Amino acid sequence: MQDPFRLDGRTVVVTGASRGIGAELARCIASQGGSVVLVARTANAIDALSAELPTESAVVVGDVADSEVAARAVEAATEIGELWGLVNNAGINPYYHPLLDTPLSEWDEVLQVNLLGAAAFARAVARALVDQSTGGRIINIGSIAGLTGLPNIGPYNASKAALDAMTRTLAVELGPHGILVNSVAPGTISTDMVDELLEANPALRERLVAKTPIGRVAETPEAVWPIVFLLSDAASFVTGQVLVADGGRLAAG
Repeated sequence: MQDPFRLDGRTVVVTGASRGIGAELARCIASQGGSVVLVARTANAIDALSAELPTESAVVVGDVADSEVAARAVEAATEIGELWGLVNNAGINPYYHPLLDTPLSEWDEVLQVNLLGAAAFARAVARALVDQSTGGRIINIGSIAGLTGLPNIGPYNASKAALDAMTRTLAVELGPHGILVNSVAPGTISTDMVDELLEANPALRERLVAKTPIGRVAETPEAVWPIVFLLSDAASFVTGQVLVADGGRLAAG
């Protein structure tokens, strides 16, 4: 029996691949035999990662908010082999203050990357998968921030909630084509972006850990392997879902 978790012969586009969840995800996909198109704004980082991977990979440098970058990523994937899917991982969360103090320019900046960039990539990849008639996967990286009312990061919360809504709509629209669409909502994961936020706000770290039944911040692979599961044949009847990996934080209330 073939291992349902293997990704041999399949190519996955990963945005935000220069560090954190995106970089670790690329390594895990490659460990399962899959090829990866690495998308990020930092050329040096994804060039180095590409050289490290044991399977074939391609590098696309650019901002996910630019629809031309999505088109280049799809083209790069088809040059490697058969496009299988997309992981919309790129995201920003650079501000920390109440909504009443949040200018509209900050909303524009966060939504442009976290939501509109993800929408552009989902559209480009979905169109290619429909044309191929081979099925496939689209995974949006949300957050428990999109399922709760975390203070001081309103635009980020809203962008992740919108991603979950987009996931459900795409799952319904693309299901007849054999394309499965899901979200993964991590809790507090030790990535560069999160670590920077928590180092600047130690009281926030203490509060978040206290609310997590497991009692710690997660390591990056703990957010990544659920994504690999959803990309694989092991999840062939799972679509339109938000898979929460939060150490029990939402369950604790």
